[in-house]
Amino acid sequence: MTREHAICEVCASNTNALEASGWDFEYATSREEFQIVHCLKCNLLYLADRPTIENTHLIYPQNYYSYDESSSQNRLIKKIREKLEYNKVRIFIRLLGNETRWVLDIGCGDGRLLNTFTIHCPSTWNLTGIEINENAAKKAKTKGYEVLTGDFEFKELEWNKKFDLILMHQVLEHTRSPRQVVQKVSKLLKPGGLFSIETPDTKSWDRKLFGKKYWGGYHIPRHFYLFDKENISHLLNEEGFEIISCKSMLSPVFWILSIHNYLIDHQKYRLARFFHYQNPLLLIITSIIDLIQTIFFSQSSNMQIIAKRKYDSK
Repeated sequence: MTREHAICEVCASNTNALEASGWDFEYATSREEFQIVHCLKCNLLYLADRPTIENTHLIYPQNYYSYDESSSQNRLIKKIREKLEYNKVRIFIRLLGNETRWVLDIGCGDGRLLNTFTIHCPSTWNLTGIEINENAAKKAKTKGYEVLTGDFEFKELEWNKKFDLILMHQVLEHTRSPRQVVQKVSKLLKPGGLFSIETPDTKSWDRKLFGKKYWGGYHIPRHFYLFDKENISHLLNEEGFEIISCKSMLSPVFWILSIHNYLIDHQKYRLARFFHYQNPLLLIITSIIDLIQTIFFSQSSNMQIIAKRKYDSK
């Protein structure tokens, strides 16, 4: 697998140190070791020797979890997730009102999140998606959504200042240049439009415990950049956004994946199958742990940032 050198996207510093190394424990697309470094200036973590763009189809296999989320989820988990997503939609409705709005979901997969918006948002809202995987995009289109197929980071778009809300949930960490992606989002948003990001947070108990190799948030070799609340807020502010909210979210999945990764690396394959991210029992246990650190310590390995495009932004 061919590699390319990466740089810090927040401060452009060349001063870094090795943080972790590992291979693709989840999908076994490669047994090669990849190195994760942290910037000594802004604490951004990033994959120093990431796969080149020509290898994208290799590191995202057809059974990748987000390509078929709507039908592959456990029923109980699906119900709980739908409730959590509904609470997010309520926040957007409160912020944007019931008037005609345009919404773009970047990395919409098979349309799972768009489904939630369809059920709960005002009928005056127009929902659009963009998805890199052709099969997932087709599934979303069959549900009636306008979905473009392609890589948002590199696809030419003619939507200048069209959207009131752009969603990028569990996507920014996959991009090769988060700064350029944020700049592109800014051009697509109307002045005062909202940008919702959900992305891993490196300041969490599970990252400290498993951070030298097995932390689920590394998602090697697909997560290229990993932020904390401070450096992602700094990046957004520099690119003309005002932070509306920045909060920790429950993230039980990374606890389960971290243990799964350890077991896979030690060839405990049968036990590793038990540590599946949709195992209801494990999700309950790890959710309790995550609730404790979220409520009492205001941290977890996942965060949501809602930012507003400033009116004087370019």
